[in-house]
Amino acid sequence: MAIKYSSQTTAKTNVVTPQVAPSFKSLFETSFQFPLISSDKTKASTFIPASFRVQTREDRSVDTSTMIVFDVDQELGKGYDDDMIALEDAEDALLDLGLEHFIYTSHKHTLAAPRFRIVISASRPYYPAEHLSVRAAVLEQLDEFLCGRLLRVADECWKTLSQCYYVYTAHPDRKQFAISFYNPGAPADIDDYKLHQSTYGVETEYKPGAPRKATGLTGTRGRSYELNRILGGMITSSTEEVIAKRLFEVDNTLHAGNEYFRDQQYPRNRPRAGETDEAAAWRSCQLFTKSHINSLKRKARKPVDTTIIVKKSESREAMPTHDAMIKIKSAKVGKTKTGAETVLMELQVMSGEHAGRHLWHRLYGAGSHEVAIKISDSIKTKIAKATKLEIPAISDVAKAYDMPMLARIKHKPGTNGYPAQNEIGDIHIN
Repeated sequence: MAIKYSSQTTAKTNVVTPQVAPSFKSLFETSFQFPLISSDKTKASTFIPASFRVQTREDRSVDTSTMIVFDVDQELGKGYDDDMIALEDAEDALLDLGLEHFIYTSHKHTLAAPRFRIVISASRPYYPAEHLSVRAAVLEQLDEFLCGRLLRVADECWKTLSQCYYVYTAHPDRKQFAISFYNPGAPADIDDYKLHQSTYGVETEYKPGAPRKATGLTGTRGRSYELNRILGGMITSSTEEVIAKRLFEVDNTLHAGNEYFRDQQYPRNRPRAGETDEAAAWRSCQLFTKSHINSLKRKARKPVDTTIIVKKSESREAMPTHDAMIKIKSAKVGKTKTGAETVLMELQVMSGEHAGRHLWHRLYGAGSHEVAIKISDSIKTKIAKATKLEIPAISDVAKAYDMPMLARIKHKPGTNGYPAQNEIGDIHIN
C-alpha cells in the first residue's frame, strides 16, 4: 500500500512538500536505513506522518494521518536511570503484537539514555477526529508489555496532528551508537484501535511510584525486578509455561496482598469484558513472561567472548547486566538470624571487560522461605549441570571451586539507601 506523508527541508519552515512511498518498507529503505551524520540536527530535513489539504504545517490543514509515531525521549537523572526502555524492549513489544514497524535512534541518543522513534504502519489513513483515540489505544497496548514505562518517556508530541520529526540523524561523536531497523508484520488496524475508545495518555498522567511508594520488594519497581530476576534464572532450563506458573506462584506468595500482576495501576492487569480479576492477573503474567523471555533471548544473540582472562579487580562498582565466564572463589556455609541454612558464594568474573571483578550470591536452604529455597535449588542444580558434578545440597557448591561457568550476571538496583549490587541471574547450561 502506498504511503502518503509530507516533508520539510528544515524544521524552521512551516511549508510542507507532499511525498509518496510505494510501501512502508520502501519508506524505511530510502529514508531511514542510513543516518545523516551532522553535529547540527537542525540542518536535517523533517517528515510529517500526514497529508495536508493546504501545504502549510498546521493542525487545521491536516487531511489524514498515515502512520503512528512515538518519540521516546529519556534522560539521566530523572529518577528512572535503572529502568529505561531499550530499543530491544520496544522491539519485543511490537514483535509480540505483530505490528509492522521501524525504529531509529535520534540525534541525542546514547547507550546510557536511549532516545529513539517508533514508527508503525497503519491499515488505512485516519482522520483528525480519530487521531487521539487511535494513538492512545496503540500506546496503551504497547505499555501493557512495557509495564507503563512508555507513557513515562513518550514525548507528548504524539498528540499533535501536524507534528514534524527529524529524519534519521546521528552526531559525529555518537555515530557508532546510531541504529535503525525494520520488522515486517501487519499494519495497525485503525478500525480496531478506534473501537477501544482509549484515552490512555490523554487523561492519564504518569506519576512515578503512584499510587504507592516503591519500597523494597513491595514497591512497584522492586516487584518487577524481582520477578524478572527469577525469570532470568529459569530461562535456559524451563519452558515458558513453567516459568509463567512459577512467577504467578511467587507473586501470589511473596507479594501477597500487593501482587504485581493484580496491581491495576497498569492497564495490562485490568480485567477485560467478562474476565475475572484472577483471569486478568494470569493473562498479565503470561504476557510478562513471553515478553521478557523474548527480550532475554534477543539480547543473548550477541556472541559472548568466553576467553579466560586472569586479572585483579579494578572496581567495586556494580556491573551492568551481561553474560560472562565466572568461577566460585569461596562458599561460606552459615545460618541466618532465624537459623535457616545459607551459603554465601563469592564469585569472580573471568572474561570480558569486567574480568577480575567480584560478586556475591547467597543461596538459601532448610528453614528459609519456600520460594527462596526453590530459587536457590535452581541455581545449585544448574551449577551442577554446568560443571558436571554431583551437588546434592547447597553446602556442596564448594565442589565447583575454580571451575569456569558461563553465567548471566544481573544488575540489581539499590533500594532503601543500599547501593546497587550484582548477583547471578542464570547459569547457562545450553
